[in-house]
Formats: sequence, structure tokens, C-alpha cells
Amino acid sequence: MAQLNMSIEHGQPWEAARANFETTIEKARADYARWIHAVEWSEDRTSASLSGPSYAVVLDLDPTHVHARGKIPLALKLLEPSVRRFIERTLRAQRGEPT
Repeated sequence: MAQLNMSIEHGQPWEAARANFETTIEKARADYARWIHAVEWSEDRTSASLSGPSYAVVLDLDPTHVHARGKIPLALKLLEPSVRRFIERTLRAQRGEPT
């Protein structure tokens, strides 16, 4: 297992960031149900614990960043740069910027 510890600036107003955070996680849960077996939300829905085959990750939203931390298989750790680029492209699209 490898440690995941990533923070990405979302560049969105707080209310938009909160709505997009929840929507994106629920869409990922539906689209990737094979890999995302469970999502546990915090009461205010600014934190979600995701788990699946051999991983557990906590995603936290704050006014400026999305933070991801947890334990993932080493093979997924090797994909971290690609995952970061995908997340950054998704955030740009949510802000209406060219991707």
C-alpha cells in the first residue's frame, strides 16, 4: 500500500465548490461502482470517505482546495500524475475554462 496525500486548488466560489464536490463524487460513485464500493459523507457534506478494492481515501473540501488522503495500491500511486491532471481538467471545465 502507498500513501496518497494530494491537494488541488479548486478556484471556485464556496457554494459552487460545495455543489460540484457532492455532484462529482456521486457521479463517480454511479459511473465507477465497480471500484467505489462505499461513500460515507460528513454531516455537512464537505468530506467523503471512499473505499473499494484495496483502498480507502478521504476527500475534504475547504474554501480553496480539495484534499485527498488515504492508502491506495502502489499501482494506483504510479498513476497519481495522471489522476491530478484529470482532476485539474475537471475543475477547469466546472469553472467554464477551456480544458
